[in-house]
Amino acid sequence: MTAVAFLAVFFKPLWRILERLAATLTIKTVKLKAFGAEIELTPEQAKRALDELLRDIAESTNELSSRELLLFQRIIDAAGRTTVAQLFPGFTRDSEEHQQPRKLRDRKLVRPFEGGNWQPNKHPVSSRFGQLVHDLRSAPKREPN
Repeated sequence: MTAVAFLAVFFKPLWRILERLAATLTIKTVKLKAFGAEIELTPEQAKRALDELLRDIAESTNELSSRELLLFQRIIDAAGRTTVAQLFPGFTRDSEEHQQPRKLRDRKLVRPFEGGNWQPNKHPVSSRFGQLVHDLRSAPKREPN
């Protein structure tokens, strides 16, 4: 009961202090550690680098044809439940139908769940990178500040 009374009395003043701290608190540097190296960036540098990286990831599908983008979406939606033969009835290696999943795989967007090369009985799935690309392309666009 004492804690409730304490919160009731001091909540608003404490909240105002926290709001002022949040408004005046600034981040001076961002440290990133990856692959045994450490880099220190200003918040502006970190934002630019992240924006550029995300743009490059999203643009990795820009040179795909509409058919390839549709196939990529179908593979994402199927989540490994369909086979290559179901996506391409009569599928044979080195055919035009073979080039589409091959191109998506070359861009690291999809892979056969079972590994190895594309065969009629294999199940195409999105790679982690492919899922990231899909999520970035599907995210609502925001206006730059």
